[in-house]
Amino acid sequence: MMRASVVATALLLGATGLAQEPASLVANGGFTAGTQFWTLYGEERCRASVIDSGRPDFPRALHLELNPEPGSDPWSIQVQQPVDGFLSKGDRLQIKVWMRSPTRNKLTAYLQIPRAPYNKPLSSTLELTPDWQEVTVEGAADADCSPGGLHLGFHLGFGPGTVEMTGVRVLDLDMKPETGGERPTVDKPQSLISNGDLTQPLQGTWPTGTDRMKVEVIDAQVGGYTKAARLTVDPEPNQPPWNIQWAQPCRGYIRTGDAVYFRAWLRSRDRCQVTFIWELGRAPNTKYIDQKVRLTPDWQEYRFMGRAGQGFRPEESRASLFVGHDRGVIEVAGIRVENFGEAPDAAFDQTIDYWGGREHNDDWRPAALARIEQIRKGDLTIRVVDANGKPIPGCTVHVRQKRHFFRFGTAAPAVRFLDQTNPDNLRFQQEVERLYNVVTFENDLKWAATNPNQLAMVDRAVEWLHARNIDVRGHCLLWGAYGHLPPPFRALRGEELLQTCQDHVAEYAGHTRGQLYLWDVVNEAGSNTELWDEIGWERFADAFRWARAADPDVKLCYNDYGIVNLNPGYRATVRKRIEYLVDHDAPFDALGIQGHMHLPLTPMHTVLGILDEWAAFGKDLEITEFDLGLQNDEVHAQYVRDFMTAVFSHPKITAFIMWGFWEGSHWRGKEGGAMFRRDWTPRPAQQAWEDLVLRQWWTNADANTGDDGTATLRAFHGTHEITVERNGARAAVTFDLVPGKPGEVGVLLK
Repeated sequence: MMRASVVATALLLGATGLAQEPASLVANGGFTAGTQFWTLYGEERCRASVIDSGRPDFPRALHLELNPEPGSDPWSIQVQQPVDGFLSKGDRLQIKVWMRSPTRNKLTAYLQIPRAPYNKPLSSTLELTPDWQEVTVEGAADADCSPGGLHLGFHLGFGPGTVEMTGVRVLDLDMKPETGGERPTVDKPQSLISNGDLTQPLQGTWPTGTDRMKVEVIDAQVGGYTKAARLTVDPEPNQPPWNIQWAQPCRGYIRTGDAVYFRAWLRSRDRCQVTFIWELGRAPNTKYIDQKVRLTPDWQEYRFMGRAGQGFRPEESRASLFVGHDRGVIEVAGIRVENFGEAPDAAFDQTIDYWGGREHNDDWRPAALARIEQIRKGDLTIRVVDANGKPIPGCTVHVRQKRHFFRFGTAAPAVRFLDQTNPDNLRFQQEVERLYNVVTFENDLKWAATNPNQLAMVDRAVEWLHARNIDVRGHCLLWGAYGHLPPPFRALRGEELLQTCQDHVAEYAGHTRGQLYLWDVVNEAGSNTELWDEIGWERFADAFRWARAADPDVKLCYNDYGIVNLNPGYRATVRKRIEYLVDHDAPFDALGIQGHMHLPLTPMHTVLGILDEWAAFGKDLEITEFDLGLQNDEVHAQYVRDFMTAVFSHPKITAFIMWGFWEGSHWRGKEGGAMFRRDWTPRPAQQAWEDLVLRQWWTNADANTGDDGTATLRAFHGTHEITVERNGARAAVTFDLVPGKPGEVGVLLK
C-alpha cells in the first residue's frame, strides 16, 4: 500500500511546507492516559509501565522491559494500535516517535494491514541509542483506507533489554476537512440515514417492496411521528431472515470507536420477529448491532447502540431491519440511525432482549439442583477406632474439601507459568493454582505452533502444573483447514499430506504420553474440512487410531463449536461427523462442546435438551472453551451462574473449562468475555463462579461420631482432609471420594 523512507533524528515540519502538525491518527501517543488504547502482545515476556520521560514536550513515556524467548521472532513481542483516519490514495504519511534504549536495542516500526496475511506495507527496523532521538518514517498511501484498516505497531522481540518511547504520532499530511473534522457528540449527533420520519417518498431512501414484501406508507401517531411504513411479509419456508430486509446505507464518515444509536418504533399484530442490524455493507458483513426482538400489537420504541470496530466511509455500512423471520404485518415509524462519536456506553438507554424473544423461565432449576445433590455427591462414612479397634463415640469430625473430582479448568498460554518476574504472570499463576484443577494450553500444542522451543516450553509448563496437582488437556492434534497447518506444509496434498498428518499425530501424542489426561484429536470438522476432503474422510476416523497407538492410556476427544448454541443447522452437521466416527469404530472417549456463547442467549432448558442429544452417543461430555462476550455485568454473571448450574447437573458432563479468565490474556477481552478485569478486579461473573465452585459445591462440614464410632454425611466427590478430635487427641487422614467406589474411611485415634 505504501512506499517508505526513514529519516533519523528530527525531520522539521517546515521542510514539508506545513506550519504545524496535523492531528495524530493514534490516541494517547504521549502515554498521559497510561497504556489506554495500546495493545501489548507477548506481554508474558515484557513488563510495561509508564514513567516520567524527563522531556518537557512529552513528560510521560512507555517503559518496556523485554525478555523474549531465546530464538523467538521479533514479532513475538509487539505494541500496537489501530490508525484512526480515512486515508486517501496519494496521501503523504509519517510515523513520528521519540525513542531511546539504555541497552541499545532495536525495533521495527510499521504500519500493518490487520488481517491475514498481515502485510506490512510500511516497515523499518531502527537502531536505538541511550539518548532520546526522534525518528520519522515517511510514506505515501497508494490506496484508500478507512479507520482501523491499518495498525501502527512496533516489533520489540529482538533481544532482552529496555526500550522507551513517547510522542508517538501517525500523521496524514494531506488530511481533508470532511474526513478529519470533529467527531459527532451526544449534543451534536450526526444522522446516518435519510427519510427516517417517512414523510418523503420512499424511492431513493427505503425499499418500496418485493414479491415477498409489500410496502405502503400509512398515517400514524406515535412518538411524535405522523407516518409509518406497513410491511406485509411472506417469507419462503426455511429461508434465513435476511432474505427479506428493509435497509438503507449509512451516509457520513464513521470512525473506529464511534457509537451508533439505532432507534425505531414498531408493532405487529402478528407478533413477528425483527432483527435490528448495523453492519459492514459487504462480505463478511461484520455486525456491530445485531439484536432480535419479538414485536407486540402495541407500539414500542426499540433502542440499540453499537460501537464501530472499524471505520466506514459513506455508504460502506448499512442499517437494516431483517423481517424475514415470520409471515405477517410489521409497522415501523420514527427510524433514527445516528452517530454519537465517542459518547460513553452510559449515554444510551437500550432495550436489549438478551434472549431474542425466547422463553427463559426458571423451571429447570429445581430438578437441576436435585440432580447435583444426587450425582455430584456421595455418602462419606468416617469410622473412628482406638488402638484396639474399638469404636470411639463422641468424636468431632471435620471434613474439608481440598480438590474437586469434577474438572474445573481454564485455557492458558504455557509461557505464563514459566516467568517469575512479571507481576501479572505471578498473579496469573496464583489464580490458576487457586481456582482450577485442569489447564488447556491455548495455542501451544496446536500444530501451527510447532517448533522445538515451543515443545520444550510446554514440557516445563506441564512440570509446573503437575507439581501443583493440576491436570493438563491437549488441544489439538488435527484442525482440518490448510491455514491451521504449519506454513511449510500448507501446500502439501495427497499421500504426502496424509503421511505428514499421521507422523504429526504419532509424534505429538507420543511426546506427551503419560503427561496429558486427554487429547482433542480432531477440532471443528463440522466447518474445517479441507484436510479431510483432501486425504479422505476415512482418515477422520483413522486419526483417532493413530493417537491411540501413540498413547494407549490418554482419553481421546472430538471437539467442535456452536453445538450448545441456537444453531440447529450446524449441530446437524456435527452430529453427522460424530455418527461417522461411531459407525467407523473410531476409538474416542469424549465429545468436546466448546461453549463460546453469544446473543441471543440459549435458555437453560434448551441447553439441557441439547446436552441430552449429545449424551445419547454414550460418551463423556466436556464443556471445553466456555466464554460469553457481554459487557453487562449483571446479565453476564447470571448467565454464567445458570449455565454452570445446568451443566454441572448433567450426568454425562465431566469437565467445565473456561477459554481464559483474565482480560489481559483473553481473546474476547474487549467484548466482555473475561472474568477478571485487566487490573485483576473480579467481575460479578467471577464472584458467581467462586460462590458455586468453592462454596456451594465444596464440602466444608462437621459431624460427631455416634455410639458405633461412625459419622456419615453427604460430600462432593473429590479429595478431602478429614480431621478427628476428642479430649485433646487428634488424627487426620486424606481421602478421595470417587463416584462408584465405597465412601468409607477408617481413622485411628490414639
